[in-house]
Amino acid sequence: MVKFIERQTHFVPAETEGIKQELDLPYADGERQQLDLYWPDTAQGPYPVIIDIHGGGMYFGAKSSQKLAGALELRKQGYAIVSPNYSLSYMAPFPQPVYEIKAVIRWVKAHAAEYQLDPDNVYLMGESSGAQLAMLAAASSGAGQLQSPLGGNFHVSDRVNGVIASYGPYDLALMKAQFAILNQTPKFAETGDADSFEGVMLGFHRPADVPELNAMANPATYLNQQMVPVLMYAGTGDRVVPYLQTINLAAQIATVIGQDQVEVHIVADVPHGPSGFLTAKVTQQKENFLKRNRH
Repeated sequence: MVKFIERQTHFVPAETEGIKQELDLPYADGERQQLDLYWPDTAQGPYPVIIDIHGGGMYFGAKSSQKLAGALELRKQGYAIVSPNYSLSYMAPFPQPVYEIKAVIRWVKAHAAEYQLDPDNVYLMGESSGAQLAMLAAASSGAGQLQSPLGGNFHVSDRVNGVIASYGPYDLALMKAQFAILNQTPKFAETGDADSFEGVMLGFHRPADVPELNAMANPATYLNQQMVPVLMYAGTGDRVVPYLQTINLAAQIATVIGQDQVEVHIVADVPHGPSGFLTAKVTQQKENFLKRNRH
């Protein structure tokens, strides 16, 4: 069986022809520290902003890939979409990508007037490892931890209005045991080992062997009453990340900020990946969540 990090991946670009856009804007000084910006077709801004964070196990992925499809549906409803690249696991140690997402948030707010963006209405959205980064950025911002040294713009807050997180890994040390609880065979046999995507993210360690690093990578570590509202998705057919990861974190967030601030949808039989969530129903749920949390 091929390991996750040994897979052959094929880049499929998002369909962005005809969309007003500006690409490869630097949010910090590094080669990966660039973002793409897509404006809605609606009349004059300022536009609320969705920062859409790609997945890929923090080992693959790119800002211009087809993972943008869900965000581009929301663009049609008047949202500007910001899609950043960030450092992958073999490029820089964790928590570098969290610092980068926070630098993106500050960049958006600092450049809001220049790009017709609304600095008071900024949301994070991510799928898979992008969901983990979105949750980490939001939770640690509320806790005043994992403060980013990157990108400048330190005069503006890295706080957001809310998070939409789909099928993310959150407590990495529990993934293998959760698959056993669900009586599911993981798609990747190395799940839980040092050479799994979650192990590589933690410096080629078994997550269970490095509890401090595992805790640093777990959004639940940072939860307090400043945590923002969340909308979460997962599928029961997911054999890359057990859907219990979503259920457990949702329950932890609800305990801290209230069940009314946490919306969770567990979709029967849907596997890992965006395809099962690209529906009109999901888009409407996301739009309702965004509207509820507008300032």
